[in-house]
Amino acid sequence: MAEVATSEYVLSTEPQLKEFVHQVLEKVGVDAGEAQTVAEVLVAADLRGIESHGVARLQSYYVSRIRAGKLNAKPKYEIVRETETSVLYDADNGLGHPVGKMAMEKVLEKAGKHGAAFGAVRNSNHYGIAGYYAMLALPHDMIGLASTNSVRYGAPTFGKDIMLGTNPLAYAIPTDKEPAFVLDFATTTVPRGKLEVYQRKEKPLNPGWAIDAEGHPTLAAADALKGALLPLGGFGVDNGGHKGFGLGLLVDILCGVLSGGSFGNSLPLPSSGPQPGAISHWFGAFRVDGFRDVADFKRDMDKELRDFKASAKVPGQDRIYVAGEIEFEKTAYNREHGVPVHHKVWDGLQKLGAELGIPLTKDLSKHER
Repeated sequence: MAEVATSEYVLSTEPQLKEFVHQVLEKVGVDAGEAQTVAEVLVAADLRGIESHGVARLQSYYVSRIRAGKLNAKPKYEIVRETETSVLYDADNGLGHPVGKMAMEKVLEKAGKHGAAFGAVRNSNHYGIAGYYAMLALPHDMIGLASTNSVRYGAPTFGKDIMLGTNPLAYAIPTDKEPAFVLDFATTTVPRGKLEVYQRKEKPLNPGWAIDAEGHPTLAAADALKGALLPLGGFGVDNGGHKGFGLGLLVDILCGVLSGGSFGNSLPLPSSGPQPGAISHWFGAFRVDGFRDVADFKRDMDKELRDFKASAKVPGQDRIYVAGEIEFEKTAYNREHGVPVHHKVWDGLQKLGAELGIPLTKDLSKHER
């Protein structure tokens, strides 16, 4: 696993970052418990190496929108429809992380009683990494699922209009000795946040990630941010772009159409600036013991994953990773050596902290590399 370039990053600690996020959100009016949940989800992303969904989003996605009156810092999260195996929440334009965790925990409670359950949330906002919510199922010996639609960033196959969000899908499956199988992926080629990361680092995009405003493939992050992401698989159908388009549309249906929330063209565009919450989420969980003995299942999961990792490698490669393994190892490494925060993000956090009277200092004493 490659280390980050230390010249580009400041190393912080998990407790420091969580406490900073917590204090900032409380300062702008968020309930203490809800602020704690947001901090937990954001820092989990940075620990797992998903910096596009970590503390980098604190100012631009949450604080700025609360200050602009476009995100409700004091929402009334409420259940608007419920059965023994399903639940629907209205988020009242609040932060997506607290209501996402609330909904998934309710789904797990129902699945524990009835074997399987599903949930949805409407009128919400960005909720961080989908994998966080799917992984909540793991301690319960359940398989967890989570997805969300988003502000529109992506074009459909053969189209240039921005119609779909990055619309991630996440699955978490328990194991015994092996790291849990955690598959968390955008149904566009990459998340929108990755374009922002590449722009911040002044790096060219990979071919097939995005198109510009005229529908032409582009490697320039600035042009892609004015254009659209492509579906998973890339341009056209030759590399399976239509499959990514289908998956993204499936997420929009499960999250938006099924919940009675916003979907398709009713979702905002990034160029619209800060908008009230229009995002919807969807969750699912089911018990492994509804199918077979849990210990036997976990044993076979270990064998399944190990067989793939032990299979022959292509020339020049010495390791095969399965979903969730890289993030598992990064989390352990970053907890020991320090959580890397890009220096531009760190500078922005320090500026925000100074405005709010919340100092953020570098402390590398325990995290020198």
